[in-house]
Amino acid sequence: MVLARALMAPPTYAKTCAACHGLQFDKRFAEGAPHDTPVVIHAFLLQEFTQYIAAHPAEARESLPVPGLPQKPQPVALRVLTPQQWVTERVAESEQLLYGKTCRQCHQIDFAPAAALPVVGKSNITPRWMPHANFNHDRHQMVVCTECHAALTSRETSDILMPGIATCEKCHHSGKDAAEARCFECHTYHDWTKAKEMKGKLTLSGLGE
Repeated sequence: MVLARALMAPPTYAKTCAACHGLQFDKRFAEGAPHDTPVVIHAFLLQEFTQYIAAHPAEARESLPVPGLPQKPQPVALRVLTPQQWVTERVAESEQLLYGKTCRQCHQIDFAPAAALPVVGKSNITPRWMPHANFNHDRHQMVVCTECHAALTSRETSDILMPGIATCEKCHHSGKDAAEARCFECHTYHDWTKAKEMKGKLTLSGLGE
């Protein structure tokens, strides 16, 4: 059984991650890709690049370096693409950046044989660190967060900033002026969701006999 307010809301990309981990995909755009499925991202990239090349048709003419001696001026070779070719190449480059680097920071990326788009696994975020205990942050708002969580000294993203029982015992102990320290303060012992329905057979008068 989980008591009300015992769990914290899981972090979301928009509220927790986006400020530092952007989804930029091309220097031509300040806006990043949406944090969504590969199908939605692909449609977004197609739209953005299609609109861009329509407004900047000259960019379909690309200059290519010509191998030669560095001390001599080299001719410039031009490659002229159709708008569709240009869009296709830019989308492929952007998806290679996103799925080959950016998205991999949090997600497992798998490409099925002959699949155009990858399968992106859900980020592996632990929903509940103390599965056998109920903790209510509302009841601890008078305490500074860093008294229990070593956030100021953490340097690695792999750090688990969950306090151990020794931290809890600084307040919850049997001494004078201590907070309640009996087991039921944090723990429950029965999963009432698995309780079986019972049909009572006793009467109040019979209990006194």
